[in-house]
Amino acid sequence: MNKVHQKVSGRVEHMLEAAQNARADIGELGKEQFLTDGKTQRAVIESIVVIGEAANKIMGIDPTIAQSHPHLWQQLRDAYDMRIVLTHEYFRVDPLIVWNTVQNALPGIEKLLVEFAAEYADK
Repeated sequence: MNKVHQKVSGRVEHMLEAAQNARADIGELGKEQFLTDGKTQRAVIESIVVIGEAANKIMGIDPTIAQSHPHLWQQLRDAYDMRIVLTHEYFRVDPLIVWNTVQNALPGIEKLLVEFAAEYADK
């Protein structure tokens, strides 16, 4: 595996670990509990920020992914866009969007990342 592949693979692992952390931080909390638990919200937001930053690094390290895996590329782009809002426009953060991201978007991006990682490692 060349250096580019090693760097991308490492960032993919960071994203998967952060997604797992977000789910673990929520644990057994229901939506209403999450929406009133600022401490858990901040922990989950930090994991989403890590996901977005790693996504940005991946896009910078290997821009050919845009052509070879356009659906994943869009997910990376979306993750980075959310990271920008969470870190620079924190006053706009809606805990319900954070909840919905973890519940609805993270499983899909995790699946794409796992599939991508297996294929990418073979190159």
